[in-house]
Amino acid sequence: MEYVTSAAFPYMPAVAIFELALSGFEVYLTYRQRKRFEPSQVLTKELATIVPEDKFVKSQLYGYDKCTFSIVSDIFSSALHTAFHFMYVYPKLWDLSLDVMVWMRPGVWTSENEIIRTFVFGIITSLLDKVISLPFDIYGTFVLEEKYGFNRTTVGTYIKDFFIGILVGLAIGTPLLPCLWYIIDKSGPLLWLYFWLFVSCFSIFLTVIYPSVIAPLFNKFTPLEEGKLRQGINEMAASINFPLSKIYVIDGSRRSSHSNAYFYGIFNKGIVLFDSLLDQCKGHDERVLAVLCHELGHWKEGHTRKGLAFGLAHMLFVSYLYGLTASNKQLFESFGYKDTPHLIGLMLFSEILTPMDSVVSLLMNWVSRRHEYQADRFAKKMGYDQALGDALTSMHIENLSNMNPDPWYSAYHNSHPTLLERLRALGVQPTPGLIEEIKEAEKRKEEKEAAEAAEEERNDQVPLVVKKDN
Repeated sequence: MEYVTSAAFPYMPAVAIFELALSGFEVYLTYRQRKRFEPSQVLTKELATIVPEDKFVKSQLYGYDKCTFSIVSDIFSSALHTAFHFMYVYPKLWDLSLDVMVWMRPGVWTSENEIIRTFVFGIITSLLDKVISLPFDIYGTFVLEEKYGFNRTTVGTYIKDFFIGILVGLAIGTPLLPCLWYIIDKSGPLLWLYFWLFVSCFSIFLTVIYPSVIAPLFNKFTPLEEGKLRQGINEMAASINFPLSKIYVIDGSRRSSHSNAYFYGIFNKGIVLFDSLLDQCKGHDERVLAVLCHELGHWKEGHTRKGLAFGLAHMLFVSYLYGLTASNKQLFESFGYKDTPHLIGLMLFSEILTPMDSVVSLLMNWVSRRHEYQADRFAKKMGYDQALGDALTSMHIENLSNMNPDPWYSAYHNSHPTLLERLRALGVQPTPGLIEEIKEAEKRKEEKEAAEAAEEERNDQVPLVVKKDN
């Protein structure tokens, strides 16, 4: 079948060239950041008072390897995506989805069954995407993260997560696709409005069910045990009228030693602490409280409400633009499609939206950095400035975070200020002895991991029993 078309406006080449140029720019930014991780870069005097030299060196090596991996994977994915455009791979897969339908139910399913065909197309493209991304994901998890001691994911856990992810995608996509198709097919000139209402409501619905339905499929959530820390969290929440209902500890260390904490919920709120964060702050509950105070600062300052409002407004604008392009036959022809299936049109619209997405992402990172400063100021106002400074320093060191950022890369990619920027804004320096404390904790961690490895090796050794003849 001939896929090359003569559409009046070359949408596909224009989109492909822009995406290629954007990818090239992002690779250049990563290259700039990679230069900041080279061995010639030395520990500055200001950082030397905060970060142990061996940790700085390890952080530099980790960042260098991550940047190298990012450059390789970005070049590969960009080149492959461009090739897919000019080879009309997706229109060919759209035709293949019809062949699969006819093969499954000959004489029953035809080209008129667009919903079924879209569902088959979605499965084929999703499987293709997973096959392409799987080697990079495996390398990132079991080679890169393993090399620097972060990976805790076993092969069994990885496989389990992989298939659970597929099942969750099917559970969400199965009702979502026909609903979207019906709205696009029946809405007429008010498509933009009904599309916005449905997508907004569905997104809020997923936000509500994710903590209680989806997240527990991947991690174990255990209520935080009674004690001073739980009491301190409850008192802090009550002091600012935060509607706290539950406090959980998540077994994040089962997959990675990176630490975090967050709150969830639209109406009744809950707090989730990574067990790795509790380990890093062991014996220093005030640091955990400081991290949570920062997170609650986002709520108190209205960042979640502002984010929701901006998201809905942005989606309304995007929906309006989609309404203008949904019936554009030249758009379909330029990408190689002979017909105008509804959800293919939605996929193509997401392609031509790439320029605006990059601008919005840049703007949101700038807003996010401002919000981080405001949340830090809230923690300082609550009296947690020193504890937050110590916690941030400890988390940055333990997570081998970027301590030598390139300004261009940081402005484009980073949603958080750097460690030094946050400490300056808080007006604090790490508590004397923190570096020694981190070194001792690292030593205990290494001894524990060595003991666990030795125990695992002993368990793997099966004694050979020789049976003697009587």
